[in-house]
Amino acid sequence: MTTFGSRNLNEPTTHPGLPDLPKPVTALYRSWDPPPKRMGLGLWRWAVWFKANPRDTTYMQTLFRQHFPDGDFIDVQQHPDWNSHLQTCSQLVLLYPDAIGQGFTALERQVLRQRRPDCPVWVLNGRGRRFCLDRATRRALRWRRGLERFMLLELCLLPLFLLVTPLLLGHDFLRGRR
Repeated sequence: MTTFGSRNLNEPTTHPGLPDLPKPVTALYRSWDPPPKRMGLGLWRWAVWFKANPRDTTYMQTLFRQHFPDGDFIDVQQHPDWNSHLQTCSQLVLLYPDAIGQGFTALERQVLRQRRPDCPVWVLNGRGRRFCLDRATRRALRWRRGLERFMLLELCLLPLFLLVTPLLLGHDFLRGRR
């Protein structure tokens, strides 16, 4: 029995409000390996990767098999002819190794251009959430990816942190805490 946390990944799951996808289901996956941890831009890329906490290929294959036992799992990095499957599948699932699909924008664009018009595109992310990839979802993902990639929240809070930290240290010092 394969388990991750408290979930048994061998038991099928149902998602309220989401239809079960008919066969054949094709999943496209692209792994996200850690970048080298160097100074400057390399350290920034490593921090973005670390914050995203992407799942590995084995985990994603297990998660896909839990949801779609008969589906085709295609790693786009190992199969250069992956786009030939876009015309034959009736359902397409993009497997994001992280929560929001960092780095999947180009693949999404290519898939949405080359798929059959009657082939819906779904997403199964590394957290086990499944959702339809429509225009509104892509817009929301673009916004969230930008926030994550550029660490905008952290950059906005940094001045506040730099201002408040000496005040708190001084307060603790005056009260005798060290």
